[in-house]
Amino acid sequence: MDQLCVICKCATYHEHDALITSLRKQFWQMIPMRSFIWGNWDSTDLERDENVPLLACIRVQGEVMKTIIFHEHTTSRSPSNMYIALFLKMYIAKIESLDRYEMDDELIEFYVSLVATTDMSPAAMGMCYKTYTLDREQYSKIVLREDQMMISQGTTGLHVWEASLRLADFFTEHPDIIRGMHVLELGAGCGLAGFTCAALGATHVMSTDFSPDVLKLLEHNKEQNTTFKDKIQVAELDWASTEDCTRLSESVDVIIGADITYDPTIVPLLVGALEAVVVSSQQVAYITATIRNQDTFDLFLKLIDDTGVLGKSVMDLTDTKMAALCHPNPEADMRLVLITRK
Repeated sequence: MDQLCVICKCATYHEHDALITSLRKQFWQMIPMRSFIWGNWDSTDLERDENVPLLACIRVQGEVMKTIIFHEHTTSRSPSNMYIALFLKMYIAKIESLDRYEMDDELIEFYVSLVATTDMSPAAMGMCYKTYTLDREQYSKIVLREDQMMISQGTTGLHVWEASLRLADFFTEHPDIIRGMHVLELGAGCGLAGFTCAALGATHVMSTDFSPDVLKLLEHNKEQNTTFKDKIQVAELDWASTEDCTRLSESVDVIIGADITYDPTIVPLLVGALEAVVVSSQQVAYITATIRNQDTFDLFLKLIDDTGVLGKSVMDLTDTKMAALCHPNPEADMRLVLITRK
């Protein structure tokens, strides 16, 4: 029988651990407050024999400060101060919505001090760290510096997009696909999908992009992930260079790409690159796409067929529950395209 937790005394060890783990995972990944899941508010503080929701328990408030806000990883690879302030603002508002509550002094003092010294305007949004945990114990982490703005410095590659989350999560569910393999990522952006492959056991990952700013960020992010950085190679790749793509095909087992089919002007170049890289029936490409424009996605599928040498299958991931990573927009229309040589 699961014992009552001696720390919060209002839930079992399992309930307490699940709550803190859930909050910390979402906090590190900077899940927007509109999508943040705060857990079960129906627990009871048995010690005081009062109906106090678990999150509002004074002991749990202390744990939030100790194991999330002041966690060693948070202090070294912190989300933005704006996000921390928004997290605490929402947390405090939920507690204050109760008829009876008690506030942790440290929590309130830290929040007041943070708000007083933090620019909360949209103009202050910039680069910060996000951490993506791949296991329940939160030992396996991907640390990425990325821009909070979706488009920055004229590129979309400085921000992790939904399709990249989906692809990374797919590999956490099916690690055998990439374990021991040589992986090539096209349009790597911040590097989440490729870095996840490295963390899950890929022998070598080549993270490629074309933008100088994105390549610089990839190199920085590689250095943040010391446990597997030696497996990662960052390289420039121009999809228009058939010669460069063909050269890479000789040493690649798995090709991956996320959210690289959104622009109809570069889709033909992408398909050309895939045709040059996927040269063996033993190779497989995994491409995830958020369907923003059906015509553009259909163009991608048509051009795959038009090569005459590439085959494809399409999986609808829209209603598939993510296993490891948190998804800020679980209703996004998502597809996974598997591409092979006929």
